[in-house]
Amino acid sequence: MRFLPRWSLIPLALLFCASPPLRAQQDKGPRVPWAGSTLVWSNAFSLISLDPSAELTYNPTYYMVFGLRPRWSFTDRIYVSASLDITRELTQADDTTYAREAVLGDLSLTAGMSRIWTIPVVDVDVSGDIAFTFPTSKASQARTLLLGVGPRLKLSRKFPVLEGLQAGFGLRAAPYFHRYTTGELESPLIRNCSAGDAGCGAFLNSGVRNTAFRLTGALDASLQILEWLGVQLSLGEAIDWLYALGEAGEQVSFVPQEPQDRRYLSFFSLSVSLQPVSLLEVSLSLATYAPQLAPDSSYYNPLFNRYSVLSVDLVFQLDQITALVGGK
Repeated sequence: MRFLPRWSLIPLALLFCASPPLRAQQDKGPRVPWAGSTLVWSNAFSLISLDPSAELTYNPTYYMVFGLRPRWSFTDRIYVSASLDITRELTQADDTTYAREAVLGDLSLTAGMSRIWTIPVVDVDVSGDIAFTFPTSKASQARTLLLGVGPRLKLSRKFPVLEGLQAGFGLRAAPYFHRYTTGELESPLIRNCSAGDAGCGAFLNSGVRNTAFRLTGALDASLQILEWLGVQLSLGEAIDWLYALGEAGEQVSFVPQEPQDRRYLSFFSLSVSLQPVSLLEVSLSLATYAPQLAPDSSYYNPLFNRYSVLSVDLVFQLDQITALVGGK
């Protein structure tokens, strides 16, 4: 039994997770404009896969993610970045057209400015960015997404602990624009049935309401223990406001006591990263991105539940690679 693909919340992780390790945020200025650009190879599996008796049906999940994270810094504070992933599940997938299909994720473009202002006395830096999400994934196209826009305000402070400690809080407000208030299927489920006067249009709609607006709050901390060893932690909550039901929602026979027009998600991530050489960073992460409620209306443990994933990431620093190839 699988209620939701465990890798399907990867865009949420990319949007909400903590800032990069403190090593990448030291006030030294980029050596080259594309410093901070990376290639990521992630190997991940769900921890519930280790226990075949955890659910009624044993359905292990192991997948790889190949990600491109270009970044361009105009100054030491103003930058633009992008993110695009390709995911391939190596176990038996429940949500792809064919076995071991490579799935393209959504394209994310971000423009930001760090240290816009430092609050006096408390020495807290104020930063901001705005992220644009484009529907390059099949899932977003099925939801008829046109564009997502997510401005964020970030507060952070550094502390002289070991090689450096940085803690922060971020708040992102993201409206989403869709063609329709609910998702649609690309083709009807019944063969030889087309959407038209014949009455087959109902088979072109999944009936699940789309998210119109999302508000996310996230706490994060990065501790650099040694120059080559760091720990990162992030946790937070997200609230999705759905499109209104309209008149059709008043015609159902059962009306809940409270409007069910919101969805709640929680996320938690703990990772340890080490950098054996300048061009490669290795990270071991435990991440949980999940809805708050289980199918029986009980609350999931926000730190560990059926959506918890353990991953090993290899992060290649493109500026170091180009310097090595160029002989610099």
